[in-house]
Amino acid sequence: MDRQQIYVVSGGSGETALRMVQAALTQFSKGEGSALVRRFQNVRSREDLDRVLQAAMDKQAVIIHTTVSREMREYLDERCSALLLTQVDLFGNLLDTLAHLLRERPEERPGSFHALGDKYFRRMEAIEFALKFDDGIDMAGLADADIVLVGISRTSKTPLSMYLAMEGYKVINVPLVPGVPLPPEILTVPQGRVVGLTIQADRLQEIRAYRLKRLGATGSADSYSDLGRILDELAYSDEVYRHHRRWPVLDVTGRSIEEIAGLVLDRVFGKERAV
Repeated sequence: MDRQQIYVVSGGSGETALRMVQAALTQFSKGEGSALVRRFQNVRSREDLDRVLQAAMDKQAVIIHTTVSREMREYLDERCSALLLTQVDLFGNLLDTLAHLLRERPEERPGSFHALGDKYFRRMEAIEFALKFDDGIDMAGLADADIVLVGISRTSKTPLSMYLAMEGYKVINVPLVPGVPLPPEILTVPQGRVVGLTIQADRLQEIRAYRLKRLGATGSADSYSDLGRILDELAYSDEVYRHHRRWPVLDVTGRSIEEIAGLVLDRVFGKERAV
């Protein structure tokens, strides 16, 4: 039996609608293999629509669209009814409802939804990236990283990575451990995108002691919050940062994640931020 054909139609790139259809198809046993999906971009006139509908008739394709123009949506609805084609409007009902609630007519600009969708998917991709490459698990993502964070344990590397990921930045964080050399791959990325994190010793001792208490750890684990060990680790990180002079270094003591993130972005990108 031939697979069902789905025509994704948009006045813009159709990228967001395509991803929504692909996400929906994953809920079926064959996934994206359940149907054949074809995308039609920049469909902005009746003539453009008629060409798509003619092709759809030949294949009995389902029309799934994000047409923002009311006139075009109404025309598409009429034509699909006349041609006995199934059509799904991903955008129209939402636009009409919001127009009623906001008492404002939508601008009906093709492509604006795609821009919003791009931002959303970029954030989701960045979050997945941060989780995959957290705490130096895998250095394979370095070539794709926007920012690399380096620091000893409990200098806010992971929460900072997740916060920056929510802003759409791909972040890898790498732990500094005395006696363990840095991965050589770190030298392959632009060094201005590697940020060193440091913290005052007494504050780090408080953080680590609280962490151990939360975990219920005792005995040998107490050395984790030992001030002498902490001072040794900080001295090691200072030595690493002196060796890599191009890395910006930030003291995270007493600063919120939001403030640290802003400082990281300022140091790495200045005013030319990617998101």
